[in-house]
Amino acid sequence: MKAVVLAGGFATRLRPISYVVPKLLFPVAGKPMICWTLDMLKRFQVDEVVLGVNYLADVLRRAIGDEYRGMRIKYSLERHPLGTAGPIKLASKLARLTKTFIAMNGDVIADINLGEMLQRHESSRAAVTDALHEVDDPSRFGVVEIDSSSRIVRFLEKPRLRDAPSRLVNAGVYVIDRSVLEMMPSGRKVSLEREIFPVLARRGKLSGFIHSDYWFDIGSLSEYRNANFALMRRLVDGSVIRGGRREVRKHLELIPPSIIGKESSIGRMARLGPNVQVGNSVRIGARSKVSSSIFFDGVNIGEETIITGTIVGSDTSIGERVRIESGAIISPNVIVRDGVRIGKGAIVHPYTEITKNIKPLAQVM
Repeated sequence: MKAVVLAGGFATRLRPISYVVPKLLFPVAGKPMICWTLDMLKRFQVDEVVLGVNYLADVLRRAIGDEYRGMRIKYSLERHPLGTAGPIKLASKLARLTKTFIAMNGDVIADINLGEMLQRHESSRAAVTDALHEVDDPSRFGVVEIDSSSRIVRFLEKPRLRDAPSRLVNAGVYVIDRSVLEMMPSGRKVSLEREIFPVLARRGKLSGFIHSDYWFDIGSLSEYRNANFALMRRLVDGSVIRGGRREVRKHLELIPPSIIGKESSIGRMARLGPNVQVGNSVRIGARSKVSSSIFFDGVNIGEETIITGTIVGSDTSIGERVRIESGAIISPNVIVRDGVRIGKGAIVHPYTEITKNIKPLAQVM
């Protein structure tokens, strides 16, 4: 079995961090986003994955390489954006896709039973089976109407809430017959949701597979933050994971759920948690306090600093006695000098040195 993972987006709603870090390398509950996808495909015994890449493709390739847990990894480079179907067509020229293959969005984190989904696909005789998930507000997604046999009879991309035929949305994971490639023109932007799926629905060749376990579509920084904390509560609730192992709760300054990466150090009398994800090679100074925050790799935090509800990008240095309030975003490669206060919702762009206080909701470039 082969799979195509769409990884070529510009991640505009994850800026300014995504100016420097590809979306699929954002850490989520202890590992990069792309690894959640690859691990799910590995459980389904996929042996070759083609990543459809564009923006920051070289950074992603250096991080992932050409092999992951025994799966071959290939990279299909979009010279210009090709939508959601165009990258699949382009990938088919790099690797001969199997008669039936998996395609999925790289920014989706889910635990979908792909084996059962494939069985449903084969029994339905559909050309595409689309994983579906029920949400409270379907207006941001592709919404479907299904019949009693789970065949999709109508597919609407991002309808107004009052026009949505259901609360079942496109979960961004598909089983596709190779014949569908013939419907995808080469060399131009093509949309699965707007050009391919409505045609298949009219032909009775689009089937749905309802998935009810966890599912996160990470399109914005708020969704990214929520996915991290929800997965931490689900996977390590009541525990602190440090270097891949459960930390014995003898250190009262480590409050679960929290995840601490490898080769990271926490100073004397510092307090972490709850809902803290610390990347690899992070140093947190003595008597500092961190809660509801996400640190990428290589972050350095000085002593007596208090950080609440903040995302801190990789290789950033934050001084002593700094105060960072909830909702702030500190990009990669930033220096924050001693004693600075950063207000709620403030955003600091990459490669910036902060020497004075920042007001709430301000942007600093």
